[in-house]
Amino acid sequence: MKTCLLGGMLLSGYATFAQAGGGLKANAAEPEAIRDARMRWFRDAHFGMFVHWGLYSAAAGEWNGKDYEGCVEWIQNMANVPAAVYEKQLTPLFRPKPGFAREWAKTAKEAGCRYVIFTTRHHEGFALHDSKTTTFDGKDVTGRDLMREIVNALHEQGLRVGVYFSLLDWHHPDAYVEHGMPTPGGVKNDTRNNANYVAYMHQQAEEIFSNYGPIDVVWWDYSSQEIQGEKWGANALVDMVKKHHPNIIMNNRLYHFDDNSDYTRANGDLVTPEQFIPETGYKNMDWESCMTMNGTWGYSKNNQRWHTDKELVQNLVDIVSKGGNYLLNVGPMGDGTIPAKSIELMQGIGGWMKMNGEAIYGSRANSVGKVNWGRITTKPGKYFLHIFHWPENNRLHVPIAPDAGSTPRAFVLADAARTPLRTEVNEQGIFIDIAHTKRNELTTVIELDVTGTSLVPMGIFPEADNGYRLHTGDAVLTPGVGLSVGDKPVIYSWTALTGTATWNLRVKQPGKYKVILRAACTDESAGSKIAVTAGKSTLTGVVKSTDNNWSAYRDWDLGTVNLATAGVNAITIKPLTKPGLGVMNLQEVRLVRVK
Repeated sequence: MKTCLLGGMLLSGYATFAQAGGGLKANAAEPEAIRDARMRWFRDAHFGMFVHWGLYSAAAGEWNGKDYEGCVEWIQNMANVPAAVYEKQLTPLFRPKPGFAREWAKTAKEAGCRYVIFTTRHHEGFALHDSKTTTFDGKDVTGRDLMREIVNALHEQGLRVGVYFSLLDWHHPDAYVEHGMPTPGGVKNDTRNNANYVAYMHQQAEEIFSNYGPIDVVWWDYSSQEIQGEKWGANALVDMVKKHHPNIIMNNRLYHFDDNSDYTRANGDLVTPEQFIPETGYKNMDWESCMTMNGTWGYSKNNQRWHTDKELVQNLVDIVSKGGNYLLNVGPMGDGTIPAKSIELMQGIGGWMKMNGEAIYGSRANSVGKVNWGRITTKPGKYFLHIFHWPENNRLHVPIAPDAGSTPRAFVLADAARTPLRTEVNEQGIFIDIAHTKRNELTTVIELDVTGTSLVPMGIFPEADNGYRLHTGDAVLTPGVGLSVGDKPVIYSWTALTGTATWNLRVKQPGKYKVILRAACTDESAGSKIAVTAGKSTLTGVVKSTDNNWSAYRDWDLGTVNLATAGVNAITIKPLTKPGLGVMNLQEVRLVRVK
């Protein structure tokens, strides 16, 4: 009871503070303890469901018989459809079935989501709530307050509620166009009274935030460099929202960012990388990666390019291991039905979460550092080891040193009996024997209970033959190159000269080592010149084609380097020229000691 009272006191204090501060400026001055209390549920949840649903769902990715690729919730803009034509053609097709909202809530709950964010209105301007400002809304088109049905269904399942609210509006005659704001029809902004639109948009927002009970998140969307912040009346908008929901969490999209690292708390509570996972997360920031299952947010009947449940689970784990949240999208059909494949994928995630949710909910980012076999999430005294790539020697290496007198204890998280796995401690850290461990086809999770957080000095130790195998998962990558997710990861998508790959070696025997790359390349991209720097030595070479196939890996003996100093030595691969699409795919680097 004390905990509940303390939490209530903190959040009540926040309400007073937020209203006194004015707009988003309050965020920049918010005391850390109050912010932590307000953000705690979000930081613990880690997994939410995004829902894109509107008139575009009835179009299903087609307009007048033409199939459109990409994010088809933008189909009005893609097909350059005037607002009146769009409304006339789609409103008769938008007929939500009874009970659709409960199906959404059930899907989210069973997948293990803790919150749902849905589009109350997207760029088309169609509002799901019962609006007094327009007849272009769910109530007037269907005779039902669709937003109330959705909010009630989510609350029935005990889910937190988030609303997506588009700042763009392709239906309103005075909404901003041009100035970086995509708009169908080629209309000009100089004939429009933008202040009239902003007042209308604020009225719709107040209807949403004042009439539908508790709302936990607001997800603003779309600002440009020229139209952002006070062009939207951001401070007044935020004051209004916080008046109704003092503890609400807001994203940063009332403002425009070329790079999420430019964000400050005066712009919102969190940053929202879209369709990607940042390589190392964002330091000292709350963040949420929003991603699709098949490349589109809105429903497309012809798009069947689905990710697998394994990919989606590993995305979730990857994001949580870096301190973020995963907002995974579903795009229901015009009648509100979530596509069967989306349901199947969500059920796959849900099955995994039932066994492994402890490694996600309430966990925090990896405090150990990069490991080549997967990802790590943590809780006090616990490390959850998510195996993406099964070690060939069936030994899981965790580079931490237990406290004196502390005995590591490891077991498969999904094992109700908690059968102990054999552990060994040496100068490199902790090793866990997983030879007889039953594998989960999506991701196996080992719980390691150990007191002690001192890290073993970074560096890849030599093999038994005193050479080195440099796994791609151990590489520190810079922007311009990526690491694939799969049973055997490779460095790929090496599309920029800024991309480098670096490994740190723990050299025990200084001397000369032969450098062998296991690489692949196509005819079209062959010819890139690369440099490999190790210690004070630099080798250069030109990438050759390997049977015109990005997967036809061949060993490439690049020459010999001299690692003259004991201790940590860095080896870096950097492209110098790139005539084609990519530099190469790289599966492994070996250093063979020259005697």
